[in-house]
Amino acid sequence: MADDRYTDDDEYVEDNSYEEERPKRERPKRRYEDDFDEEEYVSHRKEILRQRAAEKKEQRLLEVRRQRRRFIIFGIIAFLLVDGILCYIFLGNKIRDKFNILPDLPVAEKKEKEKSKDKDVTEMTEVATVTEATPAEAEREVDVLMSFAGDCNMATNLEDASYGTMLWYLQNYPSTYFFEPVESYFQEDDFTVVNCEGVFSDSTCAPRDKGEGINFWFRAPSKYACVFADNDIEAVSINNNHTNDYGPECFEDTQKALDSFGTQWGFRDKLIILEKDGYKIAVMCCSFYSYEEAEGVVEWLKQAEEVSDFQVVFFHGGTERLEAPEDWKVNACHMLVDEGADLILGSHPHVLQPRENYNGVDIVYSLGNFCFGGNTGPQPNRTIIYQYKLHAKGIPGNFITESKEENIIPCYVYTGSSNNWQPAPIEDEETKNNVIRFMNGELATLH
Repeated sequence: MADDRYTDDDEYVEDNSYEEERPKRERPKRRYEDDFDEEEYVSHRKEILRQRAAEKKEQRLLEVRRQRRRFIIFGIIAFLLVDGILCYIFLGNKIRDKFNILPDLPVAEKKEKEKSKDKDVTEMTEVATVTEATPAEAEREVDVLMSFAGDCNMATNLEDASYGTMLWYLQNYPSTYFFEPVESYFQEDDFTVVNCEGVFSDSTCAPRDKGEGINFWFRAPSKYACVFADNDIEAVSINNNHTNDYGPECFEDTQKALDSFGTQWGFRDKLIILEKDGYKIAVMCCSFYSYEEAEGVVEWLKQAEEVSDFQVVFFHGGTERLEAPEDWKVNACHMLVDEGADLILGSHPHVLQPRENYNGVDIVYSLGNFCFGGNTGPQPNRTIIYQYKLHAKGIPGNFITESKEENIIPCYVYTGSSNNWQPAPIEDEETKNNVIRFMNGELATLH
């Protein structure tokens, strides 16, 4: 039978007639399809996912809380165990000592110890008393090395910042420049104390009225008060005739500026306290220009005695440019020694004055200029670092100073052709010896 799906040429011809004859089946509708809302379905799925995320987060929080609770419980248990062990050891020793209970020992040794106790009841009572008493603090030995220097005026008259002035150097050089040649002495000692003769303030205060005559008002911005702390100078006296150049407001600014850099300052009954290993040195900073004024500082010296083991009087006074102390100043310093001073150091004359020892107490009547911004060429160009070494023995509150040793380090006030605001040690032996001879009263002048 001939297949009419092929032509005479045997070429294939697609026949779809069977599809037309085949009945089409309709796809049955899904359940609830007529009621399906796609937007509601998506919203429902999001809600389910949000709830699952919230449940997981809650589970994580619960686990964290459980871990914290376990950690806290473990810490408390460990603390109680350690505390219990320590209490057991401490109380056990106390009970054994109090009731003379011997630890577990071999029987023979235990009996021997009990017999030894019975032999001398009085001795055991004394031992028990010593055991119960607070142990005395061990006696100690302390060595203290202090360095003192004279007038340090880190400012200029009326804040003059012209080329070459102290203030110009403060603005253009690092703060460590000024004491660089002597830094080793200040770094290797325990304490360095100088006289700060100027104002540090940013306030708009007018210069104080000083009356007629030649006057100076020394001042620098507050930020330059760092110059002391940056050069290992721990403390300064601000009791002199220039820290009040701009009145009480700027005087308080000076105190705050020094405080901000951690530099101790002394003024009258506001003592400088230097402490090492419980040994305390009080530096009482004052001014007096007559014997009667010197009598007025005795009360501050007595206050220093109450809070320290060694008392230093650092005073400002006398007549400027005299290379020998006036009689009244000598008598005033002797009076302060009689009142309890252990060391007396002076400033203000702007030149050195000799030292002496009165009744076992060292006195330097003037330390002279050291780094002084108020003079471009001070003469004579000589100054010193005065070092003082103490050896003490005892306990805090009850030290005895067993030895004192002084050391004079001769220096130049400046090393340039004019004042470059940089004191430096003298290297020439003859010049050094002349300074020491002058300080010992063997030379009348350094000019």
